[in-house]
Amino acid sequence: MSLSRSEPSARASLNYDAPERWYAGALLTRAALLPSDRYTQLSGYAGWTIATADGPSLEIGLDGSHFAGASNYDFGEAYVGLLAQRWSARASFSPDYYGQGTRTAYLEANFYPALDRQLRLFVHAGALVPLAGATGDASKTRFDASVGVGLALGQWDLHVAATGASPGGPYPAVYSGRRAALVIGAAVYF
Repeated sequence: MSLSRSEPSARASLNYDAPERWYAGALLTRAALLPSDRYTQLSGYAGWTIATADGPSLEIGLDGSHFAGASNYDFGEAYVGLLAQRWSARASFSPDYYGQGTRTAYLEANFYPALDRQLRLFVHAGALVPLAGATGDASKTRFDASVGVGLALGQWDLHVAATGASPGGPYPAVYSGRRAALVIGAAVYF
């Protein structure tokens, strides 16, 4: 789902994975919640993974977003999930999604098999479910999906994905443009 009016968007992020199994990070980007307005968005998250004897790890955490100049859209979420080597599943809950008075759950599943030592496939499916407080089109469940490939080259990760989302739902940035896009990205790890 896009907060950039389906236009290219630069992002700066910093993430840290601690040896003690906790992690945290932040993201800075520009967001267009309404077609005529653009805001600076600062998002942060922190979580912890719990190893199990056999099988996937358990993950718990919190995340939130602040929109400079439009703090009425600020919101937070709590999440719980399962993490395995080649797949993950997570449920996120927000008591006031994008400050719109709507309680939501976001359910997602991810699959990322390696095709070889450097090339991987990734698949994502998600559903944003309004739990309470939504009316009209915002009371519909919004589905999203993506499929792509990634290439690891040293410290660099290059990736391309086809993404799409269904109409409606409690997502506040609703544009008359396309609901599907090709996303190209690069990341460097240090």
